[in-house]
Amino acid sequence: MTLTPGKLTISIVLYNNDPIHLEQLCNSLINNTIHTDIYFFDNSPTDALSQCINAYKVFHYRWSNKNVGYGRGHNSIINETLATGDYHLAMNADIFFKEGTLEKIITFMDQKEDVGLLLPRVLNPDGSEQPLYKLLPEPQDLFIRRFAPGVFKRFFEKKLQNYRMSFADEQSTFDAPYLSGCFMFLRKEAVRQAGAFDPRFFMYCEDVDLSRRVRQNWRTTYFAEASIYHYFYKGSYREPRLLYYHVVSAIKYFNKHGWFHDPQREKINSETLRGFASNKKAIPFSQAK
Repeated sequence: MTLTPGKLTISIVLYNNDPIHLEQLCNSLINNTIHTDIYFFDNSPTDALSQCINAYKVFHYRWSNKNVGYGRGHNSIINETLATGDYHLAMNADIFFKEGTLEKIITFMDQKEDVGLLLPRVLNPDGSEQPLYKLLPEPQDLFIRRFAPGVFKRFFEKKLQNYRMSFADEQSTFDAPYLSGCFMFLRKEAVRQAGAFDPRFFMYCEDVDLSRRVRQNWRTTYFAEASIYHYFYKGSYREPRLLYYHVVSAIKYFNKHGWFHDPQREKINSETLRGFASNKKAIPFSQAK
């Protein structure tokens, strides 16, 4: 397989990351046959992580000297590189993957020219499933999922299962409206059309906002034939500061797109559910919109 130089750019935003995880990621990135330009944008208070990155001598490292946020960090690279190449991958630093993963994704994207955003199969480091595809959220989805006590959640279990798309088969490829920001494989033409991350979101909800903007004119696809491993910490469940960021971002998201009246959300989610209703396990990719 011959891939053109400069076909893929990658941005990874850092903030006080575990050096062990960074080493795993860097080893994954250098073990591929694709000519990629890879940028680490560091929001950490110091540039101590530069030692981990610069040891490989093939990556670009930038220290922001302040925390500008997740989306803004990615945007600084996306906007600089958007005019060249076919694809951009915006990803977390707590990810690793096996050799051949990026090649498999690019082959699929080259063949499916209507896909604007892709998320591969996400696994926990122990190999268990970590499904990170969802419907577009309603306010009650986020509130109940995050704040409601367990007894109360049981009354809304069916609704939450729909939101989480628990009816989908994680071993099949299908379209999903909301794909996690931990690994957003984007077609640059789609980004040029939809825009990059909305800088109003400091952290959280920038991925659902970008997913739905891409989804307006492109397919947003969960691709089961390639897998990545993700250390999923759910920081907003443990740190009050991160919970604050999550709540503020959710308010901004619903202010932007609509709280209880969001016709685009209703249309996209209904299309997704109707497609799955015709196939009990998942929408075969060939039949998805």
